[in-house]
Amino acid sequence: MGIRDLFRRSSAEVAPNRGGMVSPWSEGDALSSFVWQDVFGGEDAPVSRGMAMRLPAVAAPRARILETLAGRPLVAYDTTDQPLTEQDAWLSSIDAPWLPEPISPYERMARTLDDLMFYGWSLWAVARAGERITTALHVPFERWHTSPDDSTIYVDDEAANPAEVILIPGPFAGLLVDAADTIRGGLDIERSWRAKARNPIPTAIFEEISDGAVDPKVARQYVQDYAKARRNPEGAVTFVPAVMKLRFEGEVNPDLMMAARNSVRLDIAAFLNVSASGVDAATNQSTLRYETDTTVTQQLTDRMSFWTEPIEARLSLDDVTPPGTRIRFDFTDRNTATTGTPTED
Repeated sequence: MGIRDLFRRSSAEVAPNRGGMVSPWSEGDALSSFVWQDVFGGEDAPVSRGMAMRLPAVAAPRARILETLAGRPLVAYDTTDQPLTEQDAWLSSIDAPWLPEPISPYERMARTLDDLMFYGWSLWAVARAGERITTALHVPFERWHTSPDDSTIYVDDEAANPAEVILIPGPFAGLLVDAADTIRGGLDIERSWRAKARNPIPTAIFEEISDGAVDPKVARQYVQDYAKARRNPEGAVTFVPAVMKLRFEGEVNPDLMMAARNSVRLDIAAFLNVSASGVDAATNQSTLRYETDTTVTQQLTDRMSFWTEPIEARLSLDDVTPPGTRIRFDFTDRNTATTGTPTED
């Protein structure tokens, strides 16, 4: 199976589609995850990328990683750490005129990073002229899997030629595995605050002081009048006779909800190795320290080696580049503090 055959069909033809346009970030297991949760439910039901992306706590660090890394060029270096005079074209462009739509190197890297964040692995398909790669394309995650017996890679259920694919391991097992409990908890918190937003006023209960002290018709009228007054945007004041008392149930401390959401954001940032300042999360008061604007800027624009090094290491192996050649993300064109510190590899 050559690279042309691999991309002869689009993701929409091999992945479940519920109508409308297919996002490049769609996931093939969306339908199976939906059915699993509907039928089985429970705390151990699998989480999907779509579920995780509903959390701002996930979307923020993901955006930070893509913003920092996806647009960085790939450059080949020799054994003296000097850029090669002639760079392979596949590093900076994708020559695949037979594709339905052109794909940029940015999109290839953005999808690769996305796979590593959520699933822990990513796959590229490559075309070669002899030993050298001429084209490299990202393979959508839902279109490939490995055999548990011999680690054979299957694309669209067909065994792939090892020379035509590059399997890229990530720095950890992915959010959907390692952070599954945190994602479930975050979704529970999101549901809680939305429910509270729909019903911000706690339940009011008129309670008799003694049994039979209030006529049912009178009690019903009090309830109706109070419910009507509570819907008044100007607020409401009510009178409670001596034979009744008014109490409230279901009150939630808003600060507690905000702290819970912030904690989820800090936990997800920790899984992805992104600083709290990088996702606008507040650190615990006991760990607060003075940080200058320069320090925060440096944290937001560093090389994120936690994410770059696994990709660089895989692309530097001899089945991808000639011996003695290594691939690195290029950060040398950053000329201002707002876009990164000009540092050489």
